Amino acid sequence: MRILGLIVFGMLFLSVHVAMSQTNVYDVIVAGRTIGSLKVFDDNGKDDTETHRIESDFKIMFYKGKYSTQTNYSHGKLVSATCSHHVNGDLKEKTLTRSTVRPLYEVMFSGEDAEDKAKIELNTPILSTITSLYYKEPVNIQEVYSERYGKMCSVKKLSEGKYAVSLPDGKQGIYTYQNGLCKEVKTDLAGFKLRIVLNAEKTSSPKTVLR
Repeated sequence: MRILGLIVFGMLFLSVHVAMSQTNVYDVIVAGRTIGSLKVFDDNGKDDTETHRIESDFKIMFYKGKYSTQTNYSHGKLVSATCSHHVNGDLKEKTLTRSTVRPLYEVMFSGEDAEDKAKIELNTPILSTITSLYYKEPVNIQEVYSERYGKMCSVKKLSEGKYAVSLPDGKQGIYTYQNGLCKEVKTDLAGFKLRIVLNAEKTSSPKTVLR
């Protein structure tokens, strides 16, 4: 019976995947007022796969928006990315990036603001994206991929733990880190200057997930 018990335990051990799951919550602030939240979900999968996901809801004056992105990686390289932006319940824009054989990626646009946007083809391997900036400090990284615009964006280190990301629309995002964790992002939204600040009280601690 003891041997049988050890065999069963061994089988269960081999079939269980242990992952660290954590959700970081940020407050979206305009002029000192919190207008929404942004959640960063972490999911390390099996066989060197990884999923990054961000969901944000905000409301300012008559503008109610929802923004979400999801990027999927395999062995450190981007496999697919989906980015969508809803305003007052309507889909304003959606960008889908997917890996192909040749070219390496195809980028397709849909939604109200994407009627005249043609498909983009990319031949550059993508290792980091705008979304990944919420997951790790861009140390020694010169550019990241914008899941929204389907283009690469330059990254410039301003000081210790502070980086500037130049977006294709001419705007700039400033990312601040402490001990490798993203603490604050300064950017623009619909003409408003906003801050995205980590809320330590709402951020969940890492927990073990059995699969």
